[in-house]
Amino acid sequence: MTSTRISRRTAIGMAGLWMAAATGGALAQAPYPARPVKLIVPFPAGTSPDVIARLWGDAFARATGQPVVVENRSGASTIIAAQAAANAPADGYTLLWTVNNTFSINPYVYKKLPYTAEDFVPVTRILSVPYVMVISNESKIRSLQDLVREAKARPDAMTYASAGIGQGTHVAMARWLNQAGIAMTHVPYKDYFLPDVIAQRVDIALDASTGAIPQVKAGKVRALGVTSPQRIEALPDVPAIAELFPGFVGDSWHGIFAPRGTPPQVLAALLAQSQRIVSGAEFRAKLQGYGLTPVGEPPEAFQRFLDEDARAWAKVVKDNRIAAE
Repeated sequence: MTSTRISRRTAIGMAGLWMAAATGGALAQAPYPARPVKLIVPFPAGTSPDVIARLWGDAFARATGQPVVVENRSGASTIIAAQAAANAPADGYTLLWTVNNTFSINPYVYKKLPYTAEDFVPVTRILSVPYVMVISNESKIRSLQDLVREAKARPDAMTYASAGIGQGTHVAMARWLNQAGIAMTHVPYKDYFLPDVIAQRVDIALDASTGAIPQVKAGKVRALGVTSPQRIEALPDVPAIAELFPGFVGDSWHGIFAPRGTPPQVLAALLAQSQRIVSGAEFRAKLQGYGLTPVGEPPEAFQRFLDEDARAWAKVVKDNRIAAE
């Protein structure tokens, strides 16, 4: 009789422990995301990375029922944002949406950074960003061939604008000048440089397709070429620079990164949602309208791409002695 009562009590106790453990396990394995996700973007509101990050965030929120809060941490060539993301908890609720400067250019331009590539894990490359080589619509230069002839006739006399020393718009232009065998004078800007190109205060610039295409279509600038391997759908009559300079590529990209140590199941959920978003017809159409190329590759492929991208830009930085404090 006594042993039966003990056995029943033990059974009841064990059942209670099992239920508690099961409940705790269910909470620990709650589907991601279970609360709002913060996306750190290293550029001001309204810029290309911000606009596309918000498009992704809206699609992510619709799919998961959890809002995405974009936090703009602009300045210092993406360094401020990268440092903030590197110091965030590795739980998948703070992510970094960034471009090539963070991991492919900054480590070679700056002697010291408050973050390293090892502080992050790549989730996915969302898209590729072609730059468009633009000149004022009032300029007598009407083609890339004209530009090369003019630059060769006046070494260092022509000027090109960029978003700053070591920025993608600077390093990509330096890469092309090296390949073309011509020299121009660099004019770095702290604010948007295209108005000065339009006014012919500076001769030429590379600008991200998102900023350049509206100005091309408005007739304010003339597009001479795009840095992508092929022509882009939004500017079908503008040649790829590689058509005249085989092998040239100067694109940037947007990608999502998480702090190192983020749980594998969270990374897997992030990747799955991102790939669904990027493969969606509506999202792809919007990207292509901005001249952007959807990618959506998994982490392994993204890491291989990052390694190759860093090697290529490191050489350009070294060859041109590009350095910033």
